[in-house]
Amino acid sequence: MAMDGVRVRSSDLHPTSIGPRKPDPSTTAERLIAMNVTDKYELREYGPGEALIAADIRGLTQEEDRLHLQELIDSDPEWKGHYHHLALARDGKVIGDIQLRRCHYSMPPGVTHVGVDILESERGTGAGTRALELLWEWAQARNFHRIEGSTESSNLAMQRVFSKVGWNFEGILKSYFVEDGVAKDYLSYSKTL
Repeated sequence: MAMDGVRVRSSDLHPTSIGPRKPDPSTTAERLIAMNVTDKYELREYGPGEALIAADIRGLTQEEDRLHLQELIDSDPEWKGHYHHLALARDGKVIGDIQLRRCHYSMPPGVTHVGVDILESERGTGAGTRALELLWEWAQARNFHRIEGSTESSNLAMQRVFSKVGWNFEGILKSYFVEDGVAKDYLSYSKTL
């Protein structure tokens, strides 16, 4: 049966009622029903010719940087050195670039660090939330037990996303990046089994 454009299984109905049960927000599918999310999001490998979309999403303007990213994405569908990129698509259109980083020398097996870039016009639409939810499913299917992420301390939207999808706040990374001579603190989060 369809409910506001969302497919509902008969098992989603209360056995003693006629209507649908109140959604349990503890599961991704139920949370999507509760949020009335009808757009189709998917986390997938980049397709042919899509690498430069990632460069645009990430705001890369230097040709050398754009070509380097294109080489990383186009050369290996899995991991290129310590990096792997995934496309976040909604209704078939790439709207986000998910960067995974793992270093065999400084990270144990089953651990990766994530970066999330969402197309500016798609920010605030739930895309970042879905990206992290889908990433956790992707990671578990590949035997990862821990994903780490961080965000600049002023990025309140990303902090809300981490919290919303159940990531744990782990601490402050003091002066983690320096931009134009100004030290920036980052907040560290993780999702674990």
